[in-house]
Amino acid sequence: MRAAALLVLGIFFGFIGALIQSYTTLIGSVRLPSGALVSLVTIVLVARAGAWWQGSRLGAITFSVGWLAATLMMGSETGAGDLVLTSGTRQMAYLIGGTILLAAACGFPLLPTDEDDQQPAAAGTGTGAGAGTGAGTGTGSGTSTGAGTGAGAGTGAGATDG
Repeated sequence: MRAAALLVLGIFFGFIGALIQSYTTLIGSVRLPSGALVSLVTIVLVARAGAWWQGSRLGAITFSVGWLAATLMMGSETGAGDLVLTSGTRQMAYLIGGTILLAAACGFPLLPTDEDDQQPAAAGTGTGAGAGTGAGTGTGSGTSTGAGTGAGAGTGAGATDG
């Protein structure tokens, strides 16, 4: 169920990101692609949150598949020849940069949780002892007698920290 929710979330962010990536902000005489930057940062954070929510990297991968499917669909021509993602530099930077950043987000290992640090230590002890005696006699053309005794004891202890 979580995987399906992450897939739908990826599709949603793919559509929204494709629409807002063209937004720019003018600071002085420099035009910054603020829509693409906000969208790229957001998808990386949501992918990592999806991995944490799912409990594995599969959450980030599922989100990324949805994002990539929606983004590529927005970059394809419609029947009328319209495009949302054109072949401009900013759009290609959004598409390629998003793919690279999501691949990195999928590859990062999950952070350890507090539950991982608070595992109880396992300890065990054991003792054992054994003793035995035996005697035997036999008759035949001659007489033979034998006797034997034996004893053994052992102790052991072990502890592990998790």
